[in-house]
Amino acid sequence: MASNVKLALEQINEVSRRLLSHVLAAQNKIQKNTTIMDEPSNDELITNHDLSELMTERQNLISCFFEQNIKAEIALEPDLLNEMASLDSELSSASIACKKALSEQVIRLKKGKKVTKSYQKY
Repeated sequence: MASNVKLALEQINEVSRRLLSHVLAAQNKIQKNTTIMDEPSNDELITNHDLSELMTERQNLISCFFEQNIKAEIALEPDLLNEMASLDSELSSASIACKKALSEQVIRLKKGKKVTKSYQKY
């Protein structure tokens, strides 16, 4: 049974690493762009779809893991558990940074639209 716990944790950690790399790539792309395009490109749609799928897959794996395994079995893999917690922390930090970058970009866009409207009045 312990091998099932190890395999499940390894799978969760692998999905978490893939999700983290997608989030970091999205964050870098946001930080490089100075404006938001009106319509997302095909690559952005694929990335958003991938992110959504990975988040759902990760959530399902974690839920099933804790529902199907008892505390004693889980405790036998402290290194993998610590890695999972570390990846979770990194994901949270990267997601917060990405959200902040997006909100700053939206604010810049709104300010730009306000300036454009004020010039159009004259």
